[in-house]
Amino acid sequence: MSVSSFASAGRSGTPWWRRCAIPLVAGLIGLLSACAGGSGDSAQARSGQLTLAAPRDLFAGPDDPYFTHQALQVWEPLVTLDAELKPSPALATTWKRSADGRVWTFQLRGGVRFSDGSPLTAEAVVVNIERFRRIAPKQSPFFSLDAGMESAYGRLKEVRADGGAVVFELADPVADLPARLANFFSMIQAPSAFDAAGRFAGKPVGTGPYMLVSSSKGQRVELIANPHYWGKRPALGKVVVRTIPDANARVAALRAGEVDALIDKGALLTGQVGAVAADRRFRVTRTPSVLTHYLTFNSSRGPFADPRLREAVDLTIDRTMIAKRLLAGTATPGASFLSPVFGDLADPNVRTPYDPERARRLVSEVGRPSRPITILISSAEAGQFPYTDIAEVLRSALDQAGLPARVSAVEATKTTMESGDYDIFLSAYSVPNGDADYLFRRFLRSDAEWNRQRGLGYDSEEFDRLIDRAAVSTDTTERRDLYRKVQRLLATDRPMIPVAYQDNPVVASNALTGLTQDACYLVDLAKIAPAS
Repeated sequence: MSVSSFASAGRSGTPWWRRCAIPLVAGLIGLLSACAGGSGDSAQARSGQLTLAAPRDLFAGPDDPYFTHQALQVWEPLVTLDAELKPSPALATTWKRSADGRVWTFQLRGGVRFSDGSPLTAEAVVVNIERFRRIAPKQSPFFSLDAGMESAYGRLKEVRADGGAVVFELADPVADLPARLANFFSMIQAPSAFDAAGRFAGKPVGTGPYMLVSSSKGQRVELIANPHYWGKRPALGKVVVRTIPDANARVAALRAGEVDALIDKGALLTGQVGAVAADRRFRVTRTPSVLTHYLTFNSSRGPFADPRLREAVDLTIDRTMIAKRLLAGTATPGASFLSPVFGDLADPNVRTPYDPERARRLVSEVGRPSRPITILISSAEAGQFPYTDIAEVLRSALDQAGLPARVSAVEATKTTMESGDYDIFLSAYSVPNGDADYLFRRFLRSDAEWNRQRGLGYDSEEFDRLIDRAAVSTDTTERRDLYRKVQRLLATDRPMIPVAYQDNPVVASNALTGLTQDACYLVDLAKIAPAS
C-alpha cells in the first residue's frame, strides 16, 4: 500500500500514519522541553551503583525454569553466542562431536564456583539438563520448554559426567548441538538451588558476575557483585533494574537521571530513537537483532485455509513503508523467513513483491469472506512496538483489497489463538539459541504444539523432511542449501510471513561506557563502567 492510499483509512482525509505520527512527535517534543533541565548525569554509576530500566520484567520467580532472564547475569550457560550467532565458550570452553554426530562432549571451564561457593562440576551440569527434561513442558515469559526438549537437545538418550566433561549421547545425529543448547537451554545453577520437583528452593545460585539480592515482581530487581565470580570483577558493585512498561515513562526517567540506561527488547520505541539520539547527554547504540515481525495465519479454518488469500495478504503489505515510517528506520523490510542475522542460512533470493492490484484480483477470484478478518495483536507487545499503528495500516490495506478487517488487542494471545478466535496474528519472534531449527521445528513442523494448538494448520511433508535432513546434516553447505529450500517453500506456502527485521536500539548516559546489547538482547553488565 502506498502512503497516499492511507487517506481512506481516516475520516479526516489526512494519511493515517501522519495522524499517528503528529501526536507522537508532539509528545516527544514536550518530553524534551519538560526534561531539558534534567542532568542526564550518572551520579549513581559514579557511586558504584548502576540503575537500568527495561520494558518487561526480567525476573520471573521460582516457578519459572530460569528464575531470571539471562540478561541479569545471575546464571551462565554452557555455551553462548557471538555477534554472528555462532557458538562461543561460556562455562564450556571446548566441545567435540563424534564422527556419526551422535555423541557430543563439552569440556568445562576450570576453577568456576557458584555464588554459594560450591564448585562447578560435570555432575552439576547433568542435574540441570535432567531437570529441564523432567519439568518440560513448562511455560516461561522468556523461552518456554517444549515437551521432550528435542528443539534443544535432539533425541537425547543420556547426559553423563566424564571427569571435567559432560557427554550428550543422542539417538539421532545433531549437526550443531552447541548452537541448539546455547544460552537459555544450557542454563547452569547449583543443584542446591532446586527442590526435588525441580522448582527453585530459594534464590537462584549461579556462576555469573552478579547475585540476586531482592526483587519485587513487576517493579525492580537488585543485584550485587558475586564474590566467587571466575572472571574479571564487575566495575559496579550494585545493579538495580527497574521495570517500566510505559515507553514515555522510561525516557522521562532517563532524562531525569533516575536511571542510567534503557535496555532489553523494545527499550526505546521506534519513534523515540531519533529524538533521544539528538540529545547529546545520551548515546544510542543500534545493533542487528534476532527479532523478526511476522504475520501468522490461522489456516486451520476460515478464509486463510485458501492459500490464495494468504498470498493476497502478502501482496498488500508495503514492507518498505512500514520499516521506514512506522518502525522509524529501526527495521528493514522482511523477505526470507530467516533474517540476515542468520548469515548465509538466510536465502537472499526470496522476494516479497508489493502488488495490491494482484491482491485484489486474487480476492475477487476466491470471493470476499462472509465476515471481517480479525487481526490479533498483543497489548503487551504494543507497548514495545507500534503494533496498533501497523495493524491499522494492515486493516486499511486488506479493506482496499476486498478483505474487510478488524483489529483486536488482547493480553492473553495464547488463549485467544488456542480458541481459534483470530485470522492473522502480528507478533515478534526471536530465538533462544543460535540454531535456525528452533524456529522451524517449534512453530511449523506438522507435529509442533504451536502449529497444532494455535490453529496454524500447516501440514507439509516436504517441509518436515527438509528440516529433519538439515538437523542431522554435518555438511555445512548441504545444511545451508536445505534451509534455503525450506525458506523458498515457506515463501510459497505462507503459514507465517516476515514483515520486517528489527534492529536493537538501546540508550545510555554518556557518563557510562561499555553498554552494548547483542543480537539476542543480552547486555554484559560486568563491562559497564563510569566514563573516565
